[in-house]
Amino acid sequence: MEIKRICQSQWNDVKNIYMEAFPKSERKPFFFLKRAVQKGKSEIWVASQSDVVAGFIVLIPYYDMVLVEYLAVSNQIRSKGSGSKILGEICRQYDDKRILLLIEKIDETANNLEQRIARKRFYLKNGFESSGVLMQGVSGDMEILCHGGSISGDEFIAVQTYALGRILFGLSKTKVIAETDIKK
Repeated sequence: MEIKRICQSQWNDVKNIYMEAFPKSERKPFFFLKRAVQKGKSEIWVASQSDVVAGFIVLIPYYDMVLVEYLAVSNQIRSKGSGSKILGEICRQYDDKRILLLIEKIDETANNLEQRIARKRFYLKNGFESSGVLMQGVSGDMEILCHGGSISGDEFIAVQTYALGRILFGLSKTKVIAETDIKK
């Protein structure tokens, strides 16, 4: 499997995987992603095998942090290690930075509890750790996971403000709802 920055011929395949992998409520308009890459604000790395796009990851580098905005693998090859390979390559490429991502908070009353647990287990298996920071936003309560160091709620607010822009960040009503100092 080859993992490289997106090239022009891969945009349609990435869009198709994006549309299949994320519910409408979790998707930005695709042209926002494309525009952010064109402006240098985000990066999309694509995993391909025999010139077939297997998955992708959307990253937003910000000072000494990199926010994983989306990670998706094609339905046709999911559960075959592709997501772990993508994360592993990104962790190698950015070994001098903290890599952050949001997952849905584990909530015993959630109708997708097993999916939330499996998702968290996947990231923990791939070297991420809980930051102890919980956020609230339009997608509900989220937990921040981190690789390569810890992060504070204020730092995450800064990277989210950069990622969304001041106006959209204000409209998102994102806020820190809990912050626990996790000692290693």
